[in-house]
Amino acid sequence: MQKEQLMTDYGGRIVHVDAFISQIKERSDKLMNYFLVAYFLVGLLLAFFYDTWFIAIGVGGLSLLAYYTTKLLVTDSNLYQYVLSTVFGIFMAQYIYQMHGLFEMHFIAFVGSTILVTYQNWKLQVPIALVVIVHHALFGYLQYIGYDKIYFTQLDYMTLQTFIIHGILATIIFFICGLWAYHFKKYSESHIEQTFEMGRLQEDKLQKEELERTNTELIKSNKELDRFVYSVSHDLRAPLSSMLGVIGISETVTDDPFMIKNMSMLKLSITKLDGFIKDILDYSRNSRTEIGKEEIHFNDLLHDITNNLKHMCANEKKQIDIRTSIKNGIPFHSDKSRITIILSNLISNAMRYHHPDVADPFIEIGVAVSENAAAIVIKDNGIGIDKMHQEKIFEMFYRVSTKSVGSGLGLYIVKETMEKLGGTIRLTSEPGKGTEFNLIIPNLVA
Repeated sequence: MQKEQLMTDYGGRIVHVDAFISQIKERSDKLMNYFLVAYFLVGLLLAFFYDTWFIAIGVGGLSLLAYYTTKLLVTDSNLYQYVLSTVFGIFMAQYIYQMHGLFEMHFIAFVGSTILVTYQNWKLQVPIALVVIVHHALFGYLQYIGYDKIYFTQLDYMTLQTFIIHGILATIIFFICGLWAYHFKKYSESHIEQTFEMGRLQEDKLQKEELERTNTELIKSNKELDRFVYSVSHDLRAPLSSMLGVIGISETVTDDPFMIKNMSMLKLSITKLDGFIKDILDYSRNSRTEIGKEEIHFNDLLHDITNNLKHMCANEKKQIDIRTSIKNGIPFHSDKSRITIILSNLISNAMRYHHPDVADPFIEIGVAVSENAAAIVIKDNGIGIDKMHQEKIFEMFYRVSTKSVGSGLGLYIVKETMEKLGGTIRLTSEPGKGTEFNLIIPNLVA
């Protein structure tokens, strides 16, 4: 009887995992429909300017036909996903040709690689990587031996050194996306199995020994998830640092303005991706780690934060005046790392969205510590936030407009961290005049 029950439970977990994977597949398929239509329309738009209608309709149309035909005919297989990966690479090659060798269009392949992560299948990175490498090698060689109108690069030809650098950087990006997809799938399935097991044990309260065993497994699982956060920090951010190093070396060995421009664009993209991963790590640590308690000196803390953020204004014509007013005659104890995350996000946002037409941009930070709490006010005279957006800005991935920068996680992390500390945050803002955040953080001195 017990054996049959175990088999039933195991089968139930399989059903739940399969249902989750099916749901991911369905939602990802819908998302891909939008991207494929957008890619095809971009090709038509380029045809207006470069008179490449045959390529836009022919190559783009055949790519869509190949994807949807495979999806329709082989309904019980994931083959269409691999065709989709190949199609994203082909669209990159199409855009490069249409724009007569504008090499920046290889970022289209990187966008496709990132989108494919939603399927949580690292193997989908292989077709698009092969298309990019074969395309670069074949078209670069054809242009090198003198074929006319290859439209591969606006340079006379691609040197071997340039090809190797591009190949290494592209491979690293595809590897990162594949690694991310692998971890997402592994730990999503793990969470489903854990949730199913916990629900079963709650229904059968008499199985005390089984509950204790499951708690032990959950503790082990939590440790595995902690290792996953560590893995993300090192396995994903370390390659990005390596890429920045390669770019730095490449910039020192070339004076070609075209190459320097490409390197600068790639460096910016890597920095944004690194910031996005950092936000995810901050969110993960906040949700999984216990609240620390140590005495906090706001003078030193704010000095460190503003010093770390001063590079954000390095290229601005007007320097932002950061003013602080601290009243902390009473010792204040809380989680220093969490408060650092909160203040860093709010201050960096105030700096990022300062008003370009204001003569004296400023950020005022006021701190008043009492026996029960620290009242913190962060006020600026930046561009402000429209009332229609104010209730939504603390939502995950919410961005006020397409011109907004960042991952869309910053204020969400601030809200989650404040809730973890048992504090409150209130926003008042007026477009064109500025924004003010009022924070109340409990004093954990007792």
